[in-house]
Amino acid sequence: MRSARWILLGAALAAASCRDRAPGPPDADGDGTSAGIDCDDANPSVYRTVTAYVDADGDGAGSGTASTFCTDGAAPAGHALQDGDCAPADPAAWRWIDLVDRDGDGFTAVDSARVCAGDVPPDPYRSVAQGNDCDDADPALFRWVVLYRDQDGDGVGARPRSITCLGAAIPTGWSRLGYDVDDLDPSVASDPAADDLALLLD
Repeated sequence: MRSARWILLGAALAAASCRDRAPGPPDADGDGTSAGIDCDDANPSVYRTVTAYVDADGDGAGSGTASTFCTDGAAPAGHALQDGDCAPADPAAWRWIDLVDRDGDGFTAVDSARVCAGDVPPDPYRSVAQGNDCDDADPALFRWVVLYRDQDGDGVGARPRSITCLGAAIPTGWSRLGYDVDDLDPSVASDPAADDLALLLD
């Protein structure tokens, strides 16, 4: 008898809880987006406000003045969500590129000129940066290196340091290490830990 009473009490409390629970936000068109967020709660095919730009050449990048639309999240026909098309009438070009590899050594430099291109930029322009070419007119030179003059030839130089445009090799008489306490005596070099720190700082 007591268990039946508890069951009835539990049912009554559950019913009261359901009556007291606040209703969820309205979604008149049933698209899963509540009114107040849904930009058109009478149309289940649209629900989000987007900013888009006229894309006259259909390359996926627009230009001109931004406009707002109520859509399913995509740009409407003739428009694009991306702005900045540098050639609005050319579907093969839409972005500015200023990376070049004029000497063909595989290392790029930022050029003062730039080109409006698409997926594949014309030579000598490149889409992705590779290194920081310090001399894009000479394929043998492509990196900046901090060097120290090594007068005694022991492999460790001394200050002052020099920042030089080089290729793969370090020139004779120079070193990337710069803590030689006596650069005129090849039997005296430096603390290796100090040189390791110098390389990290360079």
